[in-house]
Amino acid sequence: MLSIRIAILSDDRLLSAGLLRIIDSEPSFFVVGESDRAAFGPNLRPAGPQVLLVDSRMEGALALCADLRRQGGPAVIFMAGPDDDGWAVSALEAGARGILAKSARPEDLVKAVRLVSEGQVWAPRHVLAAWMEHLATVSRAVRAGEPNLERLSEREREVFQHAATGLSNRELAKRLAISQATVKAHLTSIFQKLGLRGRAELAAAYHGMLPPARPHPLPLRLPLTTKG
Repeated sequence: MLSIRIAILSDDRLLSAGLLRIIDSEPSFFVVGESDRAAFGPNLRPAGPQVLLVDSRMEGALALCADLRRQGGPAVIFMAGPDDDGWAVSALEAGARGILAKSARPEDLVKAVRLVSEGQVWAPRHVLAAWMEHLATVSRAVRAGEPNLERLSEREREVFQHAATGLSNRELAKRLAISQATVKAHLTSIFQKLGLRGRAELAAAYHGMLPPARPHPLPLRLPLTTKG
């Protein structure tokens, strides 16, 4: 089994200690760094963690998640998530790949880390339901604006399709054999040309209409894994 590099961001020592015990019990899990701030600084970046376990109660946690998504950073799993669907939707929109409540069991954490490291999403069913309703609402708003995909170049259509499936900038760059800076430039152009305000609207636009340049476009596949 391949090893999974994990970093922990929490200013709650009890939470961090509990996470360390669970991770240490899994031979394929390795903690490569810890921090008591919601920041992916030079003390963590060189270690190359694949998954960040982030205390959702820390100031700046959502902003960090959004920054890492834009930068193609490691996958974020929010720990001790509040029982608030609105917050959970904001977390997923910011790019979170996992949400674990305070009541989560050790086996839930283990499963979440494995699935998130494979590119999937781990969250309670009611959170995913709220997220899909949010996407549907955005989709209706986007369709009302009639974005014209013919404005996109061939490469931008490729980026559009792959980004709609939930790939990060780093994953997009690897899939298309281009740099992350080029991915960011294409996404910026796509947002401007289609009048979209972020990846949630991009996914909704793709889900609600077929790209005219491709008779058989890739289907929208959000790799969602439910829990609870």
